[in-house]
Amino acid sequence: MKKSLGKGLDSLIRSNNESENSKVGNLNEVFISDIIPNDKQPRKNFDEESLTDLSESIKQHGIIQPLTIKDNNDGKYLIVAGERRWRAAQIAGLSKVPVRVIQADEKKFSELALVENLQREDLNPIEIAKAIKELIDIYKLTNEEISQIIGKKRSSILNTLRILELPNEIQDLIIQGKLSRGHAIALLSIGFEKEMLKVSRIILEKNLSVRDVEKISKKYKANNNEEVKKENDSNQIYILNLGKELENRLGLSTKIKGNSNSGKVEIKYTNLEELNNLLRFFK
Repeated sequence: MKKSLGKGLDSLIRSNNESENSKVGNLNEVFISDIIPNDKQPRKNFDEESLTDLSESIKQHGIIQPLTIKDNNDGKYLIVAGERRWRAAQIAGLSKVPVRVIQADEKKFSELALVENLQREDLNPIEIAKAIKELIDIYKLTNEEISQIIGKKRSSILNTLRILELPNEIQDLIIQGKLSRGHAIALLSIGFEKEMLKVSRIILEKNLSVRDVEKISKKYKANNNEEVKKENDSNQIYILNLGKELENRLGLSTKIKGNSNSGKVEIKYTNLEELNNLLRFFK
């Protein structure tokens, strides 16, 4: 087990495995036909070639790591961890597979499925992001709680979730393995969908590294900041001219402080007559 992954799959199972039922936690063999996959499994893509390779290994050596399952209370067992092994076992022609039966509520069930896949590095960045988002949305877990479960920093979790903000076309490229998580984070820095799509195509055409994309992103950010500065400068000139025009109409010293979004107007008068004239002007 990778110690970097928070509590780890074994500790998550042990903490939820206390039962007088002797079947729970023990190793057994179960008919493949009595096992059903988890429709909330974080991993959505199973490479056929990889499954075939695993099935050949299973034919030679059997299943070394038992599947983790839970009683579905309908005569079937639901896979908590090991769907890939279950699929490969079917290809290999096995009728039974070794399993470990555990008890787990829906929340713990989702945590275990996510951690198991992360430990095996089986998920692509989009699958990881969607699984984390589901834990947050359904079970109202905080980023801190997610961090403890999967053993990653909060900043890493936030960056992972941000990947779901990318255009669908780029998300598809990540799922296909054509773009990495690093590419995704660098593209997010660009901030504009049209430019992100343009750069993603350049990455594929020129086989750009993550560092290359980070450099491109910095140029986009610098150009965007320059455009914002120019716009702000233009707005300030316009506001200054408005202040001068208002001052000419009122015949009083006038200043406008602020920007195009908000601010205040200061009008200076030196006697009561000027104040009365100002009030009459605005009536």
